Amino acid sequence: MEVCTNNNLMNMYNVQQQKAVSTTNQSNDVVSTSQKPLLEEPTSNKKKIAIGIFSALGVAASMMLLAKFDKSKKYSLNPAKIFKNGLKEAWNNSYLKNSDYKSKEIITMGAGSTLGGLVAGALLDKKENFQAKKREAIVQFTNISMPIVFVEGLSNAGKYISSKIMPNWDKSSSFLKKATSKLPPVIGSMGGLMAGMYIGNKFSNKLNEVIFKKKDDRPIEVTDFSAHIDDICVAATFVAENNPLTKLVSRFIPCALMVAGNEIGSKKENLVDKSQTNNQISNK
Repeated sequence: MEVCTNNNLMNMYNVQQQKAVSTTNQSNDVVSTSQKPLLEEPTSNKKKIAIGIFSALGVAASMMLLAKFDKSKKYSLNPAKIFKNGLKEAWNNSYLKNSDYKSKEIITMGAGSTLGGLVAGALLDKKENFQAKKREAIVQFTNISMPIVFVEGLSNAGKYISSKIMPNWDKSSSFLKKATSKLPPVIGSMGGLMAGMYIGNKFSNKLNEVIFKKKDDRPIEVTDFSAHIDDICVAATFVAENNPLTKLVSRFIPCALMVAGNEIGSKKENLVDKSQTNNQISNK
């Protein structure tokens, strides 16, 4: 009898232990699940194409504006005048082919891409993601505008320094002197690019924190570098002025700036932060 009672007690103890382990495992599963990032449904290919079209229209509209108010007054927006002498002549006389893309042009086209992506995102995506798109718009526009201002400013400063401490070296027959005279503006350009990207990223994150009351700490991403083809082209002009390759590459600057609009239009709110916010509200 005593042996039977002991066996029953042992069986009851084992059952209780198994229940305790099972409950612990279930609670652990709940914690780990809640800690997994909640992934937003990715942007569909159709929406990506639409966002790309809006970004392209934004850049195109900006270029039309620049052409309209160009000091030379040689560009027309009238299709009949543009294509009067055929496609080849239209291309040779176009703003896209002949413009020197400097700070004013880059910032204007960047603004067009930013607005295009923002409008596309507002029309095509959920309303709850629009705040994230506005924050990304600030980041992207700062990423476009601040580095080019730094690059152009420090390049010109380097060119001025070179003309003062190495006068006429750029016209010298000596390859060494000519190459040395290019160093200050090139160093200024590269330093300006790095400084502009770093300071721009910190500034845009801080600005978003002040405006939207949200600490984002968005890092510099690979796609951010697409907007810096223009900076590299500006730096290259100081090394090989009127170089055909540099001019050819610079024609793709408007296309590179469209990436900013695509990033803005596709940006979504971080659902982990959103779920935490909802929990805090419900707890109150």
